[in-house]
Amino acid sequence: MSKGVWGIKYKMKVILLQNINALGLKGDIKEVSDGYAINFLIPQNKASLATRVNVDNLQASKNKIQAKVEAQTQNYQKIARTLNKQSLNFNGKTSDKNNLFENISAQNIVLAVKEKFNLEINEKWFVKTVQLKKVGRHDVYLRLPNGELISIFININPIK
Repeated sequence: MSKGVWGIKYKMKVILLQNINALGLKGDIKEVSDGYAINFLIPQNKASLATRVNVDNLQASKNKIQAKVEAQTQNYQKIARTLNKQSLNFNGKTSDKNNLFENISAQNIVLAVKEKFNLEINEKWFVKTVQLKKVGRHDVYLRLPNGELISIFININPIK
């Protein structure tokens, strides 16, 4: 640590711009020696000075991120409430053995959910690959990004 004329150790507060082992995580405000900050952290864009303006900007950024996370959480809860245990009906041409000529895929289900419930879901949320080829009722499971598991019932009706 730097020492002043009378042997005083100088420290300064910095905002970490990235994770640094043994120091902290991105966004943390840390007190470090002025030499470490001036000679290493700040020149390598690993930290910035913790001025009032920078701290206020950091807080505003954290608030914005928190609001976005809360909005996403509410959206996932709405999807779970609306879709869980709901049924979607599909019609398809079948063979004599009740096998579909064209299978029902995750993409078909995503489009049907958008059309019927006006909700956006992602094909990546399906727990298993969806390739439904038989007439009847099928259970399809989705794991939402918030970790919630929901099921949708897919009813496939034959068209001869």
